[in-house]
Amino acid sequence: MKKENLLDSVIAAAPNRRAFLAKVGLATAALGVAQGVGRAQSGPTDVDILNFALNLEYLEAEFYTKATAGMTIDQLGIGISGGGASGPTTGGKQVDFGTSTVQMQYAKVANEIAFDERAHVAFIRTALTGAGATPVAKPAINLDALGIGFASYSEFLQLARVFEDIGVTAYAGAAPLITSKVILGYAARIAQVEAAHSANIRLQMALLGVPSMAVDAVDIIPPPSGTKYFPVDMNALTQTRTPGQVLYLAYGNKANVTSGGFFPSGANGTLNTSSAAASTTAPNGTTASVTPTTLTTSQPSVVLDASASTSGSGNLTYLVMVLPGGKVPALLQNGTSSKITVQFVNGPGVYLLQLIVTDGSGAQSTQAITLTYTGV
Repeated sequence: MKKENLLDSVIAAAPNRRAFLAKVGLATAALGVAQGVGRAQSGPTDVDILNFALNLEYLEAEFYTKATAGMTIDQLGIGISGGGASGPTTGGKQVDFGTSTVQMQYAKVANEIAFDERAHVAFIRTALTGAGATPVAKPAINLDALGIGFASYSEFLQLARVFEDIGVTAYAGAAPLITSKVILGYAARIAQVEAAHSANIRLQMALLGVPSMAVDAVDIIPPPSGTKYFPVDMNALTQTRTPGQVLYLAYGNKANVTSGGFFPSGANGTLNTSSAAASTTAPNGTTASVTPTTLTTSQPSVVLDASASTSGSGNLTYLVMVLPGGKVPALLQNGTSSKITVQFVNGPGVYLLQLIVTDGSGAQSTQAITLTYTGV
């Protein structure tokens, strides 16, 4: 299809200026994809990357649509068919946002994000289809994979923060793999929208005092649990995660697997295998070392000792974070002490933690900790 004919059809079908502009964007993106479909390249193609992004947009769109409307995206007319194995969306429910003036504003924000995520799904699907490529089908999605997100507005914010911050890093990690400047431009615009969502959600969490926990070593959590309102590093740049590192989180913190967690049957497309978790490195010699790293105990608390950690520049600060997938303990720590007390307040079970040490230059190193409390 020639560009002129495609634009003519878009103009003819446009009921209003907003729809027209949106469709022009889709048409342009489709042409950009078409330019790269047949291009030989050693890594993933642009179509592969767009389909990987489509899996993530399906997940976000389903989460927000279920939370705001109690429905799935196909019930609102969003296409979900395509290549690969399709599956149902399970879990989740409509969130009670409250009826006060402020709470109604929060609900408006959530509904706007839901619209954006559905639009991202439609945008990517139309771009792929218009280029003669097949968009992947919506895979099976389990919105209850972390056991949070829908029981209260605080839970909604906790899960939304994870999705948005991971979304930003996923686009940042995929950007260097994209060959088409047209596609890269649209990916950057989507990433900017995800960043705007992230900033709003993070600010709400800080203002409402909603706790959060790091999902991996590069996760930068907002107040009150963290210290930074914006998820940027010491150079004021966003963190990045490769597709494999994103799938590590989506699959329930599992490396080298093709399914699990939010995608119980796996993500569709060629980029569908998880890698090891994202990690930070400190080439200047800063290392995180803690004892114990693994322990099974019947004692109600344990003291972690990180005094063997080394610094490449200045004094170290110490932070133990709770990782998803285990029980949540009480942590007694002050940042400057290498001794952290872990109290098993949620009873017997596995507690997954992570030590993060930061030196005076901002370089970080991490150490995973697995504690099993058997009870008295």
